[in-house]
Amino acid sequence: MRVPEYDRIFAVGDCAVINNNPLPPTANVAEQQGAYLVECFNKYYSKVDLNSKLTNPGPIHPYAMPLPFLAFLNNFFTATSEFRYIERGGMVSAGTGGGIADLSKSNLGVPRISLTGFAAFVSWRGAYLSKQLSWQNMMLIPMFWFKSLVFGRDISRF
Repeated sequence: MRVPEYDRIFAVGDCAVINNNPLPPTANVAEQQGAYLVECFNKYYSKVDLNSKLTNPGPIHPYAMPLPFLAFLNNFFTATSEFRYIERGGMVSAGTGGGIADLSKSNLGVPRISLTGFAAFVSWRGAYLSKQLSWQNMMLIPMFWFKSLVFGRDISRF
């Protein structure tokens, strides 16, 4: 989010507060803000002379889809020059075999459902794995989950 009084200051995540539209300090918001800012830099601000005053960027589609192979669905949302947050819902893991997934407030066009218990736990784990940046982590994390399930958590190291 560009601060109008200061031409070259940008903020994302928990440090970015939009007074007329406060957003929750979650990773979901920060991820979408970061993707918006990347598009601003790549499409509009990379071509600007450093001595000129920055203007608002041109239209940018919101970053609604978290997975790259679903990115084409972002085009179904209206492109604007202002940042627009798309609510995806929320998930919480509540220990081994439990959790809560609330997709009732999602405006992605998916069924508005809420899950609890093991179904929410499995969906949270799937979402967690899909956010990993490397194949190595996608393989190692389930191994660590299995190890802690069989042998318990290792609390000997702090």
